[in-house]
Order: sequence, then structure tokens, then C-alpha cells
Amino acid sequence: MTWYIWLILTLALVVIELFTGGFGVLSFAFGCAAGAIACACGMSLNWQLILAIIVSLVFFIFIRPFAVKFLFRQKEDEVRTNTDALIGRQVRVTEKIDASAGTGHVAVDGDVWKAVAENGEVIAKGTMVRITAQNSLILTVTAV
Repeated sequence: MTWYIWLILTLALVVIELFTGGFGVLSFAFGCAAGAIACACGMSLNWQLILAIIVSLVFFIFIRPFAVKFLFRQKEDEVRTNTDALIGRQVRVTEKIDASAGTGHVAVDGDVWKAVAENGEVIAKGTMVRITAQNSLILTVTAV
């Protein structure tokens, strides 16, 4: 009957792992599964606990780091965030871009950004432009 308790613990830890992630709780679920197998083989409770602890520690110390590294890997060039995500987007000019007059704004997702033309040209209001660079709060654009 004790192996039922081990099995219930294993399933509960797996469910908790589904909500937490990171494979920490899953390591202990593997330990509980080892305890259930030890119980089914007729080992004493002391040996079940020792085996559960050893298996949990082995998974947590040796296997978990590789699992986390493999499953949570991400290439830096695939996901651009913050202002880096603006580069390459097409937006509309909301105020004429003229470097000599010091004017120029573009609308990006409802926000208005100061903009300058990449080659110093004058770009009329309403023109579609592509963002080529970002420096602080100023976007560098070129006409599409």
C-alpha cells in the first residue's frame, strides 16, 4: 500500500512542476517514483527513502542543469526587445522631418518619437518610412 503514497506524491509533484517550470520539482518527482519502485520491489521504508533522496539529488544536481540549458535555450538574435524591436519597422511621419529646421516626428504604435532622416533629406508629413537605427530617444529613418 505504501507505493500508492509514493505514486500520489509523484503525480502531485508533476502537477506542481507543470505550474512552476524549471525542473526543480520534477527532480523530486523522479525521486518519489524511485521510492514507489523500491516499495513495489519489497524494500524497507528506510531504503525507499534513501533511494528517493539519492535519485532526487542525482536528477537535481546532474540532469536538471542540462535540461534547463537545452529546453530554455534562446538565440539572442531571434528575439529583439525594447527599442531594438523598432528597427526595421515601417511607420508614418507625423511631423515633417527636416534637419535644418530641427523638426521631425514619427508615430510608432500610438507613441510619437523624434526622428531624423538617415541621409539628411527632408521627408514630408504622412510619408511611410523605415526605422534604420535608434539612438536614445531619436529614431533614424529612411523613406520607403
